[in-house]
Amino acid sequence: MNGRDIINVVWLVIVGIVVLCLVRVIIVALRESTGDFSARLKFLRAIDFMLKIVRPKRPSTTLASRNAKGGPPPFSHHWLAVLVAFAGLLIIATPVCWWMSKPPLWRALLTSEFNKFLTMAAHDPNRPWQPPSGRATLDQITTVVDTLSDKLRKNPYQTKEFWVLDHYWQYWNTQKLDEYLLANKMFVANGGKIHRMFLLTNEELQNPEVRNVLQEQCSIGRLASGQTGNGFELWRADPKVISGREEYEGLTRAFQQLPDTNKAFHDFDIIQFSDALYYSSDFSPDYRVMGRSILIFNPELVSKIDLRPLFKKSIAEPISCDQPLPVLRAARK
Repeated sequence: MNGRDIINVVWLVIVGIVVLCLVRVIIVALRESTGDFSARLKFLRAIDFMLKIVRPKRPSTTLASRNAKGGPPPFSHHWLAVLVAFAGLLIIATPVCWWMSKPPLWRALLTSEFNKFLTMAAHDPNRPWQPPSGRATLDQITTVVDTLSDKLRKNPYQTKEFWVLDHYWQYWNTQKLDEYLLANKMFVANGGKIHRMFLLTNEELQNPEVRNVLQEQCSIGRLASGQTGNGFELWRADPKVISGREEYEGLTRAFQQLPDTNKAFHDFDIIQFSDALYYSSDFSPDYRVMGRSILIFNPELVSKIDLRPLFKKSIAEPISCDQPLPVLRAARK
């Protein structure tokens, strides 16, 4: 569910709360009405209506004095009951008619998105968030990147960037990440920065599928034909070499302190945002099914992982998207 969907759901909730408050105000106002009820409604301000909700009920002195004089009541209890019933029916029937006029599939989709919103709202942000499927987490990661893009469009002077360590390149060779790839392009186009590193052996670099993946990655930062900007950095590290470096070993030890990281570090893909952390594993052998994924928002846990020390030439090598891929060098021994 993207930011626009969340805003729509929140707006519906607010409208519902306002409607309930208005019902309460109408009932209280009718119960305390006097002969000057129409005049009171004309001059009553919004603050008076809200105060009626919390103000204790007091007997109307005007109504009591008129009853003492034997004058007829301004409204009979019968008409008051009819008016309240009509107002309640109108308030209930209007949203029901609006809801039933929508297509069934649209109602089902909105209900599903609203249920997701309620689930996220009830979840403690200090606990890891693990959706029922890896695809659901990928959709949320795409939403996060889209949200950052929206913030950059509203304020282009702020800095937004994130770091990615990909142990699995195979998913990029499928269509599963097309929407996420497009979100990456929009993020960079709006002024964001992405630092992505693939762990690839020298043998994998000769694989045509790997080269296609790297060329597609270069399109993220493409400004024009044959020209790239500085909003996207593509790196490559040899897993046989980087696994023995102190920075990688320290990152491995820190990663084992996170929830559900009982597997080896090289089984996970990681995305480090400024205030969130994403990692996934349990990939299928044929890469048709997304693996289990986890999102963490707890600052104490997020701060344990820092991918930035890996992005230096003494450990890995940057891939220039302005040069042909065949000029790639072998990693340092």
